[in-house]
Amino acid sequence: MHGLYYGLGNVGGCGWFGSDWWSRGMMIGLLLIGVTVVVLLAVHLSHRNRSNSGSLEAIALLKNRYADGEIDRELFEKMKEDLR
Repeated sequence: MHGLYYGLGNVGGCGWFGSDWWSRGMMIGLLLIGVTVVVLLAVHLSHRNRSNSGSLEAIALLKNRYADGEIDRELFEKMKEDLR
């Protein structure tokens, strides 16, 4: 009956809910690694989307310049390759 008063902190004395410092340190370490991975992934995706949108805008401007006759086809193709 006295086992009911201890809660999850005393289940087996080890593991994720254990009372030893190693298991708690491991859990905190894994949590920090997980948060770091999520933040780095979000930053990478944000940067990638930003650079892709800039490239698409530049190509649109280049197409407009070609359509207006400001540049010839050869220069258009060269500049388009440079943007990719």
